[in-house]
Amino acid sequence: MSRRDDGRNAVVQDTAEPLGQIRDRNAAHGSIASALLDIQKYAITRNNWIRSLECLYLAADRDSEPTGKRQRLANGDSVASSYTSELLRRTHLDPVSDPERGREYVAVSYTWNFSEDEEELESCRSFGGYLIEPRKTGEPAQPSNVRDVVFERALHYAEYVKCETIWIDRECVDQDDANEKEMAIQNMHLVYSLSLWPVALLTRTIQTADELDLIFGLLLGDIREEDESATLELLDDITSDLWWKRAWTFQEDYRASTRMTFLIPHTSNLEHRKQTAARDMYNRPLLGSLPGEICIKSTDFRRCATEFCLHYKQKQPEAEHICNKILTTAGKYNVLLQDNQLSGAHSLISRSMTPTILADIGRRGILTESDRLAIAANCCGYTVRLDTAILNRCSSSLSLSMLALCLLNGEIMENHPRLRQGTLKDSVFAYLAKQSLRSFRPPVDEGLTFIKSCRFVDPVLTPLGTQTLGHLWRLGKVIRPRPLKRNKYRTLSPLEVLATDLQYKRYGKSYAELAINLLAWIQESDATSRLNKNQRYGGRNPIVRARQWGWQSWMADEVEAALLEGKALRLASVINPENPEEYAPYSAIFVGEDADDWEDEEDDNGYAPPTYVFTSIWPSKEHTRFGDIPKHVSLEVEVEWLEWAREHEHGKAKSTSQSADGRSTESGLPKLYIKRWLNGLCFFGGYPRQPVMFPWPADLLATPSQR
Repeated sequence: MSRRDDGRNAVVQDTAEPLGQIRDRNAAHGSIASALLDIQKYAITRNNWIRSLECLYLAADRDSEPTGKRQRLANGDSVASSYTSELLRRTHLDPVSDPERGREYVAVSYTWNFSEDEEELESCRSFGGYLIEPRKTGEPAQPSNVRDVVFERALHYAEYVKCETIWIDRECVDQDDANEKEMAIQNMHLVYSLSLWPVALLTRTIQTADELDLIFGLLLGDIREEDESATLELLDDITSDLWWKRAWTFQEDYRASTRMTFLIPHTSNLEHRKQTAARDMYNRPLLGSLPGEICIKSTDFRRCATEFCLHYKQKQPEAEHICNKILTTAGKYNVLLQDNQLSGAHSLISRSMTPTILADIGRRGILTESDRLAIAANCCGYTVRLDTAILNRCSSSLSLSMLALCLLNGEIMENHPRLRQGTLKDSVFAYLAKQSLRSFRPPVDEGLTFIKSCRFVDPVLTPLGTQTLGHLWRLGKVIRPRPLKRNKYRTLSPLEVLATDLQYKRYGKSYAELAINLLAWIQESDATSRLNKNQRYGGRNPIVRARQWGWQSWMADEVEAALLEGKALRLASVINPENPEEYAPYSAIFVGEDADDWEDEEDDNGYAPPTYVFTSIWPSKEHTRFGDIPKHVSLEVEVEWLEWAREHEHGKAKSTSQSADGRSTESGLPKLYIKRWLNGLCFFGGYPRQPVMFPWPADLLATPSQR
């Protein structure tokens, strides 16, 4: 997908500039927060364009099409067809409503322009070998503007995987229909994420047996020390391909995820060695058996390249620059974002990948700068988009538009004065990397997938901060259970043990309501089978029960894991928005980071000064649009809420402003300052969600005069 900026009407590409400089240039708004409120006016929601996906297939009938004649391309050039051109006909699929047949297509990821490797080969620069069926009946087929080699490689791969149809943006999106192009741009991620056979056409040719062996060694994790330097050089060559430098192809690879296959061409003399030198766990050729192509899963290539470069730059500091270049281009996020990248054991991921995704999009080439906003939204699964046509007309700041896009979709920023990391001296990408929440505690092995859903529900930007909805909890009793011993004869799950202890005063009092909630949850969660002891926590909890996948199940597992490990737990009661000073019975359990959590706060009876947790859940069953993701938040917070409590006590609710969508925003809402992420199992008891306010980070409120 490609389109070019009109230089007179375009967002300002300022992502390399400090935020303070951008604010000063837009002084009419005052603070950055004020500018973000202005951009919020142009928020829109994504329409679903993909229900009828136009694809191409190779026609068997050619009788009605001209052959052996000169054909004219759309750019005016003509080509001599001394051979019979292939005809590609159009068909339509529905990958949303018909997942069984509608996703049987090859989604082709390629660059519209020649790469350096292709420019050197005449065979890679030819056009006109493929005719495309017109959309209007009665018109003649026209030669494609897509290079012949792109079709040849894509169709060979389609035949290899036994798929009849391909999707290629330049022909399957009407390039003359501006509305269709815009809808396609906003939905491009679905084309690649729903395809069963996404494929990327890389162009750096593997020419020698030595290079082929280096790839084998990389994928098998068996690189000889004397080959490490050559492996690094080959990785640098492969990742210098034009395909790695474009923003659109980044999106295509990211959204295709584990299904994306890289095709890397090789010379014909390597075919036998490729197919016989190494095999995978299913006894298939490790690099595939497609003639002339090496087939590697994108995730495998990225993981192996990332692990190699991380280790090699520690071993050879002089190679750090090249290693970092490769990691920036082809790094695997779930390796790069681990808190301890070089640890052999499972390492916790506590950071969101959103800042890294946005920075990766920002450093890649693109013709239309505002398309970066669509690509960012597509990659991050954002529902709220920005009207780029208006932003272009207003020459809006790309940096501030990107920041607004994040906040409008619920990304969580540190706002506690003590946790200030980013400043106005940072670019937008650096600011997001520093100021985004960094204390996530994923309760599942797929940590980045979990964190991707850690976003505020229905956020609205206001002059005071981000208004959102959820439940507030008052933390109370701290309990410190001894680690549950592994006992194969135990008949009760850890949650059942905890419920029994809570009911029968093991922790000082009887907490019967919480115990009843726990037991009811166990019965309702279809806990009928036992998990394999290595399935969930690497052998830590051999007695937890299997449950339905979802937020409450994750939190139940987290509580059970804490019981097995002896972590501190803290009971909590929900705060009734109609009577916030009322103390309700405990109906939630939150999990400390270790056995000593809250120790410096509690008294001799296990009670600590009041502190609070904010939770918010938007489960997938409430989805209204295809492709939306669930959202969940669980944050320990400090609360300023005296004014809010006073107004509710007197039946008042002063509205000081109104959001773009007409929702009232209240100066008296409880103001929440984030301390950390805190997992917990909550039972809401029918209490409604309440509006709260997360105040702006102080830097975003600063005006030019406050420098």
